[in-house]
Amino acid sequence: MSDAVEPRSRLLRLVMRMYPRRLRREYGAEMSGFLDARLDRCRSGRWGVVRVYAWAVQDLALTWAAERHARRKALDGDRPKEGGMGAIVQDLRYAVRRLVRSPVFSLGAVAIVAIAIGANTAVFAVVKELLFTPPPYGEPDQVVNIYQDSDDGEPGSTAFPAYRDMTDVTGVFVSVAASSPDVATLERNESRERVAIEFTTSNYLAAIGRQPLRGRWFDAAMDRVGAGHFAVVSEYAWKSRFGADPSMIGSAIRLNGQPVTVIGVGPSDFNGAGGFIVTDFWLSISSVGVGGSSRVSNLERREDHWYDVKARLAPGVSVAQAQQAMDALAGRMAEAFPELDEGRGITVFRATDIRVHPEFDGDLYTLAGILATIVVLVLVLASSNLGSLLLVRGVVRYPEIAVRRALGAGSRRVAALFLGEGLILSVVGGAFGILLARWVLALLATTTLPPPLQGSMDFTLDVRVLLFGAGLMVATGLFFGVAPALQSLRTDLSGTLREERRSIGSGRRLSRLRNAMVSVQVAVSLMLVMAAAVMMRGLAASRRVDPGVDVDRVAYLLTKFAEAGIPANAAGATLNQLRDRFAAVPGVTGVAVASRLPVQRAGTTTTVVEGYEPAAGTGSVELPWAVISPEYFATLGIGVLHGRSYSEEDETSEERIVIVNETAARRFWGTADAVGRRIRPQSSPEAWTRVIGVVEDTRVASLDEPPTPLLYYVMRGAVNSPYILVRTAADPSAVLGSLRAQLRLVDARLPVEGLGTLESHLGASLAADRASAGLLSLFSILALLLASVGIYTIVSFTVAGRVPEIGMRIALGAARARVIRMVVGEMAATVGLGLIAGATLILAVGSRLGPESYRADLLDPATLAGALLILCAAVTVASYLPARRAARIDPAHALRSS
Repeated sequence: MSDAVEPRSRLLRLVMRMYPRRLRREYGAEMSGFLDARLDRCRSGRWGVVRVYAWAVQDLALTWAAERHARRKALDGDRPKEGGMGAIVQDLRYAVRRLVRSPVFSLGAVAIVAIAIGANTAVFAVVKELLFTPPPYGEPDQVVNIYQDSDDGEPGSTAFPAYRDMTDVTGVFVSVAASSPDVATLERNESRERVAIEFTTSNYLAAIGRQPLRGRWFDAAMDRVGAGHFAVVSEYAWKSRFGADPSMIGSAIRLNGQPVTVIGVGPSDFNGAGGFIVTDFWLSISSVGVGGSSRVSNLERREDHWYDVKARLAPGVSVAQAQQAMDALAGRMAEAFPELDEGRGITVFRATDIRVHPEFDGDLYTLAGILATIVVLVLVLASSNLGSLLLVRGVVRYPEIAVRRALGAGSRRVAALFLGEGLILSVVGGAFGILLARWVLALLATTTLPPPLQGSMDFTLDVRVLLFGAGLMVATGLFFGVAPALQSLRTDLSGTLREERRSIGSGRRLSRLRNAMVSVQVAVSLMLVMAAAVMMRGLAASRRVDPGVDVDRVAYLLTKFAEAGIPANAAGATLNQLRDRFAAVPGVTGVAVASRLPVQRAGTTTTVVEGYEPAAGTGSVELPWAVISPEYFATLGIGVLHGRSYSEEDETSEERIVIVNETAARRFWGTADAVGRRIRPQSSPEAWTRVIGVVEDTRVASLDEPPTPLLYYVMRGAVNSPYILVRTAADPSAVLGSLRAQLRLVDARLPVEGLGTLESHLGASLAADRASAGLLSLFSILALLLASVGIYTIVSFTVAGRVPEIGMRIALGAARARVIRMVVGEMAATVGLGLIAGATLILAVGSRLGPESYRADLLDPATLAGALLILCAAVTVASYLPARRAARIDPAHALRSS
């Protein structure tokens, strides 16, 4: 080739590389000659040569595209394009058909996904409402919560007189409102039901920036006792209890036996100060008499801190400026009322920063975190388990995959089959899971909260919750569909098409992936089993706690005089009639009266202890108290350690006396014999009360509490809500019906607010712990089941792939027991890795997995050994069953099948 032609030939060869080798070989010389001829005839100089080459490149590109299209069409025929919408639809239809042909697997997978996604969706709805939903106020950033410090120096509730002082502060707040929750008995249609109420001031809605849905709110005149009894029903109660009856506005209802006029329906989608806790009625301050005489006197007592205060900031005022104003107010109150408010601060929080109360929010976040962690672990466990099952199914489908790829299906198309199958299972299971979450949340809405909480809960599946559930569906489908999809990309086509069964599923990558999934399942299972074991251990320990009282053969009845319309001056005579009638019931050997039961949360009193200076510097302490009759200690078997008990003369005496428990004596005076020492109410500098006796400790509020001081005051007259306790000679439950009947004979209006045995009361105090332990146990059982199924499936699959090898071993004389040990032993390393990972995570989270109330040692060797034993037993059974089946293989059949 001449020197003039050589550059053109090199350039032509470069352009021709766009063509397939076959085309260059067949038509390269002809095309080169045609291009050389065009260049020889070119008379337009350099630009003419450029045009010839441009034409050649264009022609080459078009010819190359046409050639590629014709070749792909010849190979694919009428098959949908790789990755096109037709291919996606076809793959999904194929995945659905395969799942329908495997109903047991499909239904099991859907059930597992439904439980996992349902639990996570329900918990997300609860946690969202508890922690992440802003309060339903107008311009919530302008609303603040104001708290007077309690006697321990922490933010607490506010006294109503202090609230009035806050309303007098000018230039800081647009509106300041107070509210106080309570419970009442609603009488309607010959029935009585407990409802949650809040006493609120007239400027409550102005402070939170809302308007009533119907009717009107309270006016300023209703902030004065004696203006009448008025109520506003919440939208939730209006719809659920009264069928959204519009005629309810202006009608009268009976609360605690007193007529109350309903003047409106509260703001839409507003449940009250508790947020997710539903308030049924708001009552005006003029209606506090519905709550009893103590509610009325409380309005003037600076020592009673019963109210929560909310305020709306004035334009341009910051939270810091509001805090400065409240600091100044606290200083003025300390000067004016040194006995009550010296050392007591006032703290301002932005309302959006408070979920329930500063005292409880920390525990609320911890509880939500633990609950969310548990359900996420279950989701990970379910995803890992289903990933293992799909991985095994994918290996069984290797011949099908090999044929598809041999016929020209791309790797993405094959992987999409597995991803589609996983997404279908996830979407169907997730849909059922959301229905399950809806049912659980509806069940929570019908559950009445135990004291000291009131009302019920309202959790809904809003758009955010549904989007969360949909996101879980997609994430879960991708999570347990990606493993078999990736594995399908590494299928050995030649080995599979030659039906080399020994190579199926024996690759290192596949084995590592399967083992990793098993380790994850074992680690998660260990954590859940350990958490359940700690909770169950704490629950069992609580049952062995000595409550400090003789609970055998003691029954009780609770009634309320105010709700029966019995005035305070007649309550004493009515109570004496009840005591006499109860004492006359056959089998009753003793009767006592108290304002509270052992192991029950109740009120406290602000007390000054002579000679004791509390660390908070307020000069007083909050102490639980009880009002009792003289027979109380003997009826409950509480021993008197020093001094004396109460006598009948003390009930009518005007001497100020008190009995304390041993913990109070030792904490405040450093000796068990505190007889003669003195205490007084914080608000009464001259009302010193002398200690006449010291009794044995009892559990005051809960079975798991540390030793707690308790004051016993003698009953003079009657208490509004008395617990009447009776000791019996035999089974106390046998006299419950007689107690109810005697109550009706004394006064048919008296309600039975509580009736049972003291033993059942102590058991009920553990209801929340039992529910937590039961929930954890359920999750741990589910975890064990999932892990066992996953291990059983993988071991069975591994055994199926090693049939020839196992047959050869047996033919050469290997004992069947040795085969079993070999199969189970090979899984032991994987299980051991999971146990180590799980134990490491338990060490990392420490005591967070254990209930704080019992402070159980999470790393106790006995507890850890028990959890390991349970998990190892489940894993051993899951591995042993397929291993035993492998040991029964017929060697001749195994060798022929190879």
